[in-house]
Amino acid sequence: MLDTLNEIEEAKNQVNQHSSESLTKTSLKLNNKILRVKLFKEQLMNGLCQFLEEHFPLPEKGGIAEKKKINESPSEELMTLQQILEILINKIMRTPHEPYIAIRESFWPPYIEMLLRSGIALRHPEDPNRIRLEAFHM
Repeated sequence: MLDTLNEIEEAKNQVNQHSSESLTKTSLKLNNKILRVKLFKEQLMNGLCQFLEEHFPLPEKGGIAEKKKINESPSEELMTLQQILEILINKIMRTPHEPYIAIRESFWPPYIEMLLRSGIALRHPEDPNRIRLEAFHM
């Protein structure tokens, strides 16, 4: 009887040890996957930033925007497309029940128009001075 109890305790210890080893391995695998996803996200964000800087620069003083008098404020006060997108993304992620932001004077109108025409952003149905990011994840 005593031998049987010892065998049962040894079996429990082996199972517990095996379980803790497999949990440790699983935990390490999950941590590796999380690190890879974070690295991939960082690479995507860097690529997006480079693309936006290259293809969507702010208007230069004396450039086309100045000649057409689209915006009277100096270009130092204008926000980049990247900053506008960050504001829209943060707003929809933090408050999905109220994702609209007010269009500010610092938003360059051609950027807002491009976001609206391409379907990336949507106007508020009652207030045309507010926009939100299209919920692509839904």
